[in-house]
Amino acid sequence: EIAGFKKLRAISVTPDGKTIFAANSGSDTIAVVDVDKRVIASTIAVGKEPYGAALTPDAKQVYVGNLGDNTVSVIDVASRKVLANISGFDEPRQAIAFSADAKTAYVLNKDLSIAKVNMVHHRIESTIGAAPNL
Repeated sequence: EIAGFKKLRAISVTPDGKTIFAANSGSDTIAVVDVDKRVIASTIAVGKEPYGAALTPDAKQVYVGNLGDNTVSVIDVASRKVLANISGFDEPRQAIAFSADAKTAYVLNKDLSIAKVNMVHHRIESTIGAAPNL
């Protein structure tokens, strides 16, 4: 058990298994967990109510869906700083996936539409579909 979490929502683990990036919704941060020491090594302020955390395929960035302010924060893993805050989502969820060429992120919205994000320019390019009203 690791102390310091208010509302843990999602985690992403580095390929070497030594670091976890955890969405700590209760404090509007991403907690950077040192797995070997079992402690929160640092925190990174992101948007309101982070809900998802996904490490890019090259493990250089973490994309964080912020449910409370409809943004996605992009964190640089090496510097542990926010590179960009992308707006225009509809309550982005935990489901964040990346294209094989690592140029596009796909973010699931509340209405089950998928925002297609340009990872180079940090902006939404389009939105794919939407669930019918049930």
